[in-house]
Amino acid sequence: MNEIRRLYDRIVLAPARTARTWLAMHWHRWRTRHQSRARTSHYRTRAARAHSP
Repeated sequence: MNEIRRLYDRIVLAPARTARTWLAMHWHRWRTRHQSRARTSHYRTRAARAHSP
């Protein structure tokens, strides 16, 4: 029984875990980049308003 469970884990579950981990890391990187761009845009807009007549 333990051998079957170990094989099942390596063949079926491991790729699913790898995919979930990849998706989580991809989302984290995307969100971090997006927040950085949004912050830069926000500061740029506020600076333009402060310097306009």
